Amino acid sequence: MLSDDQVNEIVIEVENVPSGVQSRPSSNQTFPGKMLVTSGFSLISSVSDTDVTDSQVLSNRHDRKRKQLFQFSTSMNDSFSQTLHSLGSLSLDTPRTSHENIQGQKLIASLIPMTSRDRIKAIRNQPRTMEEKRNLRKMVDREKSKQPRGVLDFHCCAQGLSSIALAYRRAKSSLSELLSSISLWQKTLKVIGGKFGTSVLSYFNFLRWLLKFNIFSFVVTFSFIIIPQLTVAEKNNLQFTGLEFLTGAGYFSDTVMYYGFYTNSTIRHGNGGASYDMQLAYIFTVGVCLVICFFSLLFSMARYFRNNFINPHIYSRGIAKLIFCWDFTVTHQSAVKLKQKNLSTEIRENLSEIRQESIKLTLNQQLARFCAHLAAWVVSTGVAVACCVAVYYLAENNSKFLENHREPGAVLLLPFVVSCINLAVPRFYSMFRLVERYEMPRHEVYILLIRNIFLKISIIGILCYYWLNIVALAGEECWETLIGQEIYRLLLMDFVFSLADSFLGEFLRRIIGMRLITSLGLQEFDIARNVLELIYAQTLVWIGTFFCPLLPFIQMVTLFIMFYVKNISLMMNFQPPSKAWRAAQMVTFFIFLLFFPSFTGVLCTLAITIWRLKPSANCGPFRGLPFFIQSIYSWIDTLSKRPSYLWVVWIYRNLIGSVHFFFILTLIVLIITYLYWQITEGRKIMIRLLHEQIINEGKDKMFLIEKLIKLQDMEKRANPSSFTPERRDVEQLGPLHVREHDAAPDLRFRRSVQEDNPKV
Repeated sequence: MLSDDQVNEIVIEVENVPSGVQSRPSSNQTFPGKMLVTSGFSLISSVSDTDVTDSQVLSNRHDRKRKQLFQFSTSMNDSFSQTLHSLGSLSLDTPRTSHENIQGQKLIASLIPMTSRDRIKAIRNQPRTMEEKRNLRKMVDREKSKQPRGVLDFHCCAQGLSSIALAYRRAKSSLSELLSSISLWQKTLKVIGGKFGTSVLSYFNFLRWLLKFNIFSFVVTFSFIIIPQLTVAEKNNLQFTGLEFLTGAGYFSDTVMYYGFYTNSTIRHGNGGASYDMQLAYIFTVGVCLVICFFSLLFSMARYFRNNFINPHIYSRGIAKLIFCWDFTVTHQSAVKLKQKNLSTEIRENLSEIRQESIKLTLNQQLARFCAHLAAWVVSTGVAVACCVAVYYLAENNSKFLENHREPGAVLLLPFVVSCINLAVPRFYSMFRLVERYEMPRHEVYILLIRNIFLKISIIGILCYYWLNIVALAGEECWETLIGQEIYRLLLMDFVFSLADSFLGEFLRRIIGMRLITSLGLQEFDIARNVLELIYAQTLVWIGTFFCPLLPFIQMVTLFIMFYVKNISLMMNFQPPSKAWRAAQMVTFFIFLLFFPSFTGVLCTLAITIWRLKPSANCGPFRGLPFFIQSIYSWIDTLSKRPSYLWVVWIYRNLIGSVHFFFILTLIVLIITYLYWQITEGRKIMIRLLHEQIINEGKDKMFLIEKLIKLQDMEKRANPSSFTPERRDVEQLGPLHVREHDAAPDLRFRRSVQEDNPKV
């Protein structure tokens, strides 16, 4: 039977049907046949007009005819050439048959020079049945085997290259699947995304990304700095009391944990062994880590920006993917339920964004909202300035305080105050949501992130000023180790406060909201505050790696613990966001904040340390040098005396040590960034226009369908006599041929419309 949407069908009147198809009519019966031959030459149906009184004879005749038609259609599907030959032997329509034959030969000729992979893809995209595709592939292989030897050799080479490329893609896919299978917390992240949505999931994805970052940094520093130093390390004679875990001083001061323990001599094992310069190893390892971090941040921002900002689903909302796509490989019951949760959460997020974008505010509402936002910004800025002033005066007087108080716990005063500010002020900022009332939750998170990053980076800047201008110039015996201990205490105190907030603060808030003040209910996860805690800690790690090479390992352990702590607290003490929203672009914004102002501030701080400050005279690998960078200058002078290394000297003096080179490089990067930004904007506009064009074409199709229906109704009303006899004959033929008989005039009409309107 034919469906109504087969728009390419042609009605051909057949007078002489071959004996293999036509049934034997009796002497008192005639069958002028009507055959419908599709453009895919895959189906032939017959509709006969007759007046028969004996229903049993007519039924038997129809059965024999259907069997013969089925045999004939099967023989037509044996091969592409046999089908064209069969259609030609019917003497139906010679121009049409010759046209199809030419088209078939052109198709086979175009498939022969293709590679195996491209040929399979092209045949797969053909609008044909599976049997026809198999026959077409056999015909192409048969025609290909008839070509000359030289052409076959060329195709064999191309086939070999295609096989190598295919093997490479398969290996790459297998490696990707292996890495994804051993990925950290894959199932846990799916559970979080299914229950709390992509907004909360973005925090845990960012935490996992930072963990991988610190694992890499620790591997590099441990391999090139710590292991060589351990080979020549002396025994530590200090007593371990356990208080060192809080203060970072005492026993740890004489270990590989801090800068002051490392030697400034060249490490050499044996008389003929290779030498290892600790000065160059130390500065180059830290420099390489920072350079790799720089490019990793740029690459991650570009990748997330491409995936989340330049994405067609931001215009289509991904509804087609959610409704019509299901992973049928998921068979386990718990996995199916988790997949259903993920789909329902994504649908809620998309629908919520569509609803929120349609909200329009009046002029008075916009004015009131603007005044509330302005007041919130004034208050938040004032609070941040007050906190920074307090930290500055406390840091400036910290040295005098430590001189008057010799207790071991006195060194924790500054980290304690800073951690209290970092814990209390972001919660105060979160209360502004009651006044500002952003319609889009994403905008609220962005504003909180900007306010918190301004506070935390300002505090870190004040602490860096205190370390580089007060501690470094105070004449201490090993000021680099003192700065490393300060950073360790800040990092540890921030970790302790985060644990206490998760185990006590969030738990108490849950008890209050569920039992004491039930109107409050469960709280929602504060993404901005938790993300800024991660950025703050990572900034301290980058600064402290030069003074404390083991800080990446400490940060790695703290992040690993924090993931499980936050996950348990999230499941117990929080509810899903009341306003569902998609946060695919949040990770891009997090990495951008980590890059600027966090990482750029770290580069400025370390540049001042290496180029401007004088190292300690009695500790560290750079002892006795006027500046840290002097070790590089001495190395370049040594290489300039060796002819085989003059290319290294040229690269350093003309590229690395040249201000003009970095100016030109920065200019080129800015130009490329601007060009890519314009390309991105153009692609966004193009995607939006194409999306609108798809919508308009859908409306045009609906309009044309309505016009077709109206014209068909008008034709039926204009010629009612031509439809009435046919309807009577169809009723006598039985229900099997009703749809085929009704489709014939409709197909004729649709064919004529297609000739007049090719776009349809």
